[in-house]
Amino acid sequence: MSSPPDLAAAPLPRRVLLLDCDMFFVQVAKLEDPDGVGRADLVVVGGRPGERGVVASASYGARAFGVHSAMPMSTALRLCPNAVVVPVPRDACGRLHREIRSTLERFTPVVEAASIDEFYLDLTGTERLYGGEALTATARRIQQAVREETRIAVSLGGGTQRLIAKLATELAKPGGVHVVPAGAEAEFMLRFDLADLPGVGPVLADTLQRRGLRTVSEALPYDEASLCLWLGETRGRWLYRRVRGIDSAAVEPRADAKSISHERTFAEDIYSLDELEGRLLPLVVELGADLRRGHLRARTVTAYVRDRDFRDRQVSRTLAEPLESDRAIAHVARTLLREIWARRQIGVRLLGVRLSNLAPCGAPEQMWLLDTAAPVETERDRSLAHAADRVRERFGKEALLPARMVRERDEPE
Repeated sequence: MSSPPDLAAAPLPRRVLLLDCDMFFVQVAKLEDPDGVGRADLVVVGGRPGERGVVASASYGARAFGVHSAMPMSTALRLCPNAVVVPVPRDACGRLHREIRSTLERFTPVVEAASIDEFYLDLTGTERLYGGEALTATARRIQQAVREETRIAVSLGGGTQRLIAKLATELAKPGGVHVVPAGAEAEFMLRFDLADLPGVGPVLADTLQRRGLRTVSEALPYDEASLCLWLGETRGRWLYRRVRGIDSAAVEPRADAKSISHERTFAEDIYSLDELEGRLLPLVVELGADLRRGHLRARTVTAYVRDRDFRDRQVSRTLAEPLESDRAIAHVARTLLREIWARRQIGVRLLGVRLSNLAPCGAPEQMWLLDTAAPVETERDRSLAHAADRVRERFGKEALLPARMVRERDEPE
């Protein structure tokens, strides 16, 4: 008598979706101002007319003129002079991000926020819950629920892996659903250029093109050893798997933030270290509030600038103890900014501060021997920072500010 088949030996394929909020910042801006921005077809989000920020998002109407994200605002307005330009509605974006995630978690507990407007969902094992329906049908129900509950239109791509879901989402835009069936991954990958693959940036794409490799189909005949010889072992092995649609990365429902940052692009280049230090303080105050709101502390502080000639420079410091107070973060960031300035004194168009190497408050503190000269943050610093957060939460963001910020705000133009 033969034994029954071992069902555990043949697991069901993974069922992964990527939800992408179509032109998220534009949608939110329209929802926030339905009678103004909401009626406009040509919308660019990321700054105000006359300022030198970059485009965060553009409506499809503006994109038809060649406007795209990360483009300088001045270029965007040359291409599309009739566009309505608005700043990023940060508070509303954060609120809607949380609302969308809450909706998604009703369909599966395995939801990972890849960015403020992208979410991976792993529905593996939910087949019985949804009556065995196809992943495409589940994706459409998710799409409808998000639209009804948050008024945000989304696109969804799906497949057996994150990479396939990501590429499928690009084909689903705007407002559609595209699911790649299990077993069709290799054929699906043949439609893409190498530059379309997530992780293949312009430098790697140029390197591959010099070898005569522009498309996935052109790279497939080469074995792993050849790619490693050309690109190095790590990148060669990675690309060998990438062009075959192989991606073993799991969807992490609560992936920890790797870093947080704030930056400002100035209307006019700044040539004074003293003025740069003044502009640094508001960034630190915002960063400190974000850090403490997430119940986090940071070991690494990075100050960075973009010079008037578009050269990017940065300096980082990893500290002996993690920080969370504005005073300590500002002290380190100011020291790093002075180091950047000492190396090259030229007009600065963008200034930013980034906190990384994050850990939850209360986590065991590892003894690091990297920067024993770093300032030690006291409990008084932390208590004052949390007290300031409570005041601002109750009375508004400008209810309590560093003295220098108040002086500069009150100075006549």
